[in-house]
Amino acid sequence: MPTIGLVRVTVAAPARRVDLTLPERSPIAELLPGLLQHAGEHLADQGVPNGGWVLRRPDGTVLGGASTLATHRVLDGEVLNLVPARTEWPELEYDDLVAAIAAGAERASSAWDPRHTRRAGLVAGAVGALLALVAVAFAGPPWPGPAAWALGAALLLLIAGTALARAMGDAGAGSVLAAAALPFAFAGGGLLFAGDRPLTGLGAPQLIAAGAALLLAAVLGLLGVVDRPALFIAGSTSGLLAVLGGWLATMDTFGTTGAAAVIAGSALAFSPLLAPLSIRAARMPIPVLPRGTADLLRDEPMPSRAAVYATVVRADGLLTGLVCGAVIAAVPSLVLLVRDGGTSALVLAILLTVGFTLRARLHPVLAQRVAWLLAAGSGATALALGPLLAAGPLTVAGPVLFGLSTLIVVIGLRRSTQPSSPRWGRYAELLEMALVLAVVPVVCAVLGLYGYLRGLGG
Repeated sequence: MPTIGLVRVTVAAPARRVDLTLPERSPIAELLPGLLQHAGEHLADQGVPNGGWVLRRPDGTVLGGASTLATHRVLDGEVLNLVPARTEWPELEYDDLVAAIAAGAERASSAWDPRHTRRAGLVAGAVGALLALVAVAFAGPPWPGPAAWALGAALLLLIAGTALARAMGDAGAGSVLAAAALPFAFAGGGLLFAGDRPLTGLGAPQLIAAGAALLLAAVLGLLGVVDRPALFIAGSTSGLLAVLGGWLATMDTFGTTGAAAVIAGSALAFSPLLAPLSIRAARMPIPVLPRGTADLLRDEPMPSRAAVYATVVRADGLLTGLVCGAVIAAVPSLVLLVRDGGTSALVLAILLTVGFTLRARLHPVLAQRVAWLLAAGSGATALALGPLLAAGPLTVAGPVLFGLSTLIVVIGLRRSTQPSSPRWGRYAELLEMALVLAVVPVVCAVLGLYGYLRGLGG
């Protein structure tokens, strides 16, 4: 799939007009030095008294230096004016009021185009398919028939997604269909050995089967579609953690609450290892520090820029999938900890909620940060609907929730206008380290390890 597009434009400079082919994904600030060299000698120095040079469209629209040609939808054959930044550009006159109104409406809001039709069709189809899971839930007990139907639907969606991606070359649509197969696989695997039990009677064995089916479907989707690997890596990670959690829950030593504590605690404790693991798995080239004079003099060839970009994309997909998969497993674990109601379980839920919030600040990628914040928000919601309401809806829950909401709004507004000081960042790092260290003894308390050791001592 091509990742770099070119656009042919004419740059009208003060002394000449230049026809150039420019990369549409590069920031305009990176293109300006080369444009100035082609547009005339000493042109860069001449623009210093006037605030430098900018690119304008014929209507006077300035192309921002941080944006790209693709962002401004610059098409082949357009003429761009290279002018000083402080040049006053007169407003274009018009003689058609209706055309001016139409142009203003187009700027005010985006119009529906074929891209939106495609996305709406894919989303509507996926949502319609997922609604069939409601029919599966109402079809039993007994569950073998609905489970077979769900697994068959998952297999059909995987085959259709692979065919779209491989045979028809539409990997985007194929990834949507294959991703829609994952919930069907999870539901079908969980109900396959449910027998005549009601949904509320399902337990750890069914969770193991559901996680195994989800893991298998995610691996097949990743191998078949290839595109959007983060979706399928998230599915395989959450499926693997579901199998692990179900296996731990079958042991008398752990139980349901103990398994939830181990899974949620591991999601926070081992989260710093996800980025190095993604870099190694993607085989991203890492600069090697010289250890001696010979290393300084050695001139090793650098990998191509396209190869570096490809490894970065792979590493980003791996890390996003691992983070989302860990969050998917951690959210129900937090709910189980709050439902337990024990002191150790509630303390662990509070620690994990704060820890996930602090962990989000280290992930600047949107999907990864949103995933950690969703985990923290789920824990906070569970705590608010559980112990806080039990302590008193108006005397405790209301004031605490109102105060926390006010604090969050103030922090959000402040951080949006000015960055936090390095001192607060260092405090957050120390607090996160303390939380991660505190998770281990609290998990041991949830498992009842201290009581067991006291029993051994008599």
